[in-house]
Amino acid sequence: MPASNNVFQKNANTSLVAQLIWRQGGLSRVDISRLLQLNKSTVSNIISYLMEIGLVSEGERKDATSLGGRKPIELTIARDFGCVFGFDLQPSHYRSVIMGADGSILWEVRGSKRQLSFESFVCSVVDEALNAHRGIQIPILALSFSIPGQIDAKNGVIIHSYPFALKDYHLKDFLKARYDYPIYIENDANCAAWLDLHSTLGFDFSSNAVSVVADFHEESKRNDSVIGIGAGFGVIIDGKVYHGSHNGAGEFCSISWNRGNPNQSGLSTELLKRTIDDREALASWIVDTCVSLVPFMAIMDFDSIILHGSPLSDEVWVRSVLEEKASSFLGVLEKIGCSLIFETQDESVSAKGAALMYLHELYSIPDLEEGFSERKSWREVVEFLEDQRELYMIR
Repeated sequence: MPASNNVFQKNANTSLVAQLIWRQGGLSRVDISRLLQLNKSTVSNIISYLMEIGLVSEGERKDATSLGGRKPIELTIARDFGCVFGFDLQPSHYRSVIMGADGSILWEVRGSKRQLSFESFVCSVVDEALNAHRGIQIPILALSFSIPGQIDAKNGVIIHSYPFALKDYHLKDFLKARYDYPIYIENDANCAAWLDLHSTLGFDFSSNAVSVVADFHEESKRNDSVIGIGAGFGVIIDGKVYHGSHNGAGEFCSISWNRGNPNQSGLSTELLKRTIDDREALASWIVDTCVSLVPFMAIMDFDSIILHGSPLSDEVWVRSVLEEKASSFLGVLEKIGCSLIFETQDESVSAKGAALMYLHELYSIPDLEEGFSERKSWREVVEFLEDQRELYMIR
């Protein structure tokens, strides 16, 4: 669309202002005008519109400048503008969150529904969140899903998910036939990368990082066909989550892996199953995984590698294992100046990341950033939310 198009330019400027307030918060109109190099009257008109639709609210007055005059007013995103459902679906468990438009968590839960088929599992988890939403009284912006496996995020297709034994499954089409909301679907490690881009990296869009999500597959104790542990790798390049040429970026195979092996490594299935209860087995998996990353980290020259998940939760012990048995991994991180960051206490990383993926899209600049197919104009978003308010009598 041409840059001279007035409708496009207005929508783009609105997104620029909304995005800046979301990322930094506590800014005044003067701050925004200066940071975006937009005319003060343009910023004032945009703020008036964003306040009118309920996205932006005014807070306390900031300290006056050295020039005196009235104290400027801080602007923030209103969490009750709308909410996003974020779901992390795993064979042994699920995690669900409802997130406000400002990124705050309004509700979250963890559970297990092992006895259900995949489609019944998905619907049951969504319906549980919809029931919880009745007490929140904020219109729904989107439903966003984190799934292990190779995911075509643009079309909402599970290309292949070994944990769920799914191939070429059109999850978005299944959900759209049942729920009248925008649907987003992404790989679980990529969802963690969306979260890290927001929180750990603080919107540093020059960042190059890897988000590692490790998880025990507890159902392996009852099912011989299930591996005991796995990991995904979300890759951030220049502040963007990288999907690869075939939507397979982050699908890991260790240096010990052999052709035809359904596991991520060449370690025995028996050893991988023991990782849940046996630290020696877990140490073997950590070493195999991290040593495999040495050439990758050296070539890509990342700023940081961020670790998530209960298998990596004991930072002191993990570092001691790496020092003793995988010193090349720590050595290459030191060589390239890459930080090893442990963010292992939050079990809802990928669910929150799934919701934040949508908020990144909501506040993105239309046609100037690579986005997903559900991207709507601000007018369309507001109309969609107003329809919900009327239907459910949300005030």
